[in-house]
Amino acid sequence: MEQTPRPSKSSIHPVLIGCGAVLLLVALAVGGLFVWLAILPEGGVKMANEMDEYAWSYLEKHRVLDPDEQLLAYYDATMSMDGTEAAILTSKRVMYHKNGRTTAMALEDVEDISHRYESLIGDVIEITDRSGARLKIEIAVFNQGESFYQALMDSWKRVRANRES
Repeated sequence: MEQTPRPSKSSIHPVLIGCGAVLLLVALAVGGLFVWLAILPEGGVKMANEMDEYAWSYLEKHRVLDPDEQLLAYYDATMSMDGTEAAILTSKRVMYHKNGRTTAMALEDVEDISHRYESLIGDVIEITDRSGARLKIEIAVFNQGESFYQALMDSWKRVRANRES
């Protein structure tokens, strides 16, 4: 009966060292990710009183807001929280800012607002103005999308009431 030769202990050591090194690198990467996420500003929908300084600075630098409007709600859609993609609600407009371009609708021109929740996406808000133009805002799961929607609805109702009176 032939016996298969057993690998020597010296040939197993490099494999164990390699596996240990890979596990160490994975652990360091996960730890680094947690540290990076911990130092970022907290995400989610923010009302004006909750805004972080980076967001105010970005809005001012890129002149997203008109001087006569008041910020009501803000949602930064980026993982890095840098303001380059955001949903913005003011006293006069609802906007989506992405890659330096802002798509805006005056609240007085809004004809319809619909809202639905999709389990993998989160809150989806679709806004249609009188001309038929549409604006879609997606707010990720666990980011208080309902707060943005309620602020939008309250502002729209207030503008409509003022228009009708």
